[in-house]
Amino acid sequence: CLITDDPYRVKMIAAHYLDNVEIFTELRGQVGLIGKFNGIPLIVLSVGIGITSTRAYLTELCSKKKIKRIVYLGDCITQDSSLSVGSITYISKAYENDQSFLASENLFKYVENIMRNNNINAGASVTTTNDNYLIEKKYITSEESKVLDFTTSAIYRFNFADIETLSILIVCENVI
Repeated sequence: CLITDDPYRVKMIAAHYLDNVEIFTELRGQVGLIGKFNGIPLIVLSVGIGITSTRAYLTELCSKKKIKRIVYLGDCITQDSSLSVGSITYISKAYENDQSFLASENLFKYVENIMRNNNINAGASVTTTNDNYLIEKKYITSEESKVLDFTTSAIYRFNFADIETLSILIVCENVI
C-alpha cells in the first residue's frame, strides 16, 4: 500500500503507474484506488495531513484489507544545511513526543539497496513527527532528528505483526 497526504498525488500515481484502476473509497475528501503495478495488486491511498488523520485512515484500511506493507510518500522540512530542497530521505526512526518508532528493517534495507543500485541520491534520516508545527510554526525535533514531518510516526505504529512500514520523504523547505 502506498499512502500520501494528497488525493491528487494518488490520482497522479494511478494515472502513470497502475493498470485496471478502481476507486474503493472517496471518504471525507480522501481518495483510495486499487490497481495493478507490473501485475501486482497495489492500493494507493491519501490519508490527509497529520498523526490523527493518518492513524484513522490506516486503522480502517487495515481492518478491511490484507495489508503487508505501507510505504508513505510525503514531504518534510529541515534545518539541516546538508539537506537541500528536493533531497530524498528514507526514515529509519520517527520520534513523537517522548516515544520513538522504527521502520521495518527489511523494507528499509530493500529500499536502501534500490536507491543505491539505481544511483538515486538519497540518504537515511531520523524524523520527528510533530503536528504542532502546522499551527505554531515552531521547529521542534529530537536531537537525533534531521527532519520534521507530520505523518511518519503514525505509520510506524503499524509496524507490527505482518505489516512492514517505511516513510520516504522529499525535503520541501529548509527553515534555517
